[in-house]
Amino acid sequence: MKSILEEFAYGNISPDVRSFKQDSHYGRTMQKLTDSENKLYTVLSEPEKGILKDFVDAQAEICLLSCVDRFIYGYRLGVLTTIEVFDGRDELIIDG
Repeated sequence: MKSILEEFAYGNISPDVRSFKQDSHYGRTMQKLTDSENKLYTVLSEPEKGILKDFVDAQAEICLLSCVDRFIYGYRLGVLTTIEVFDGRDELIIDG
């Protein structure tokens, strides 16, 4: 069995590839978002559709940047927590 780091390096695991159930809260919310966007596109003029597309694209980019930032922050926090645990391990041993 490969290590987690090897699996990560080979692309066998990835923090951005996830599936979800259509009937989950996430799935229902995604469907509501998609339906709302499609309804807007049917009632807007061509110039307005361009504005909506720019808005949706910018919002998606902000979401991606935010997710990457939270991933990096969480990863760093986890590593720092691990370091702190190992740093104080000598204090746990009596007469150590």
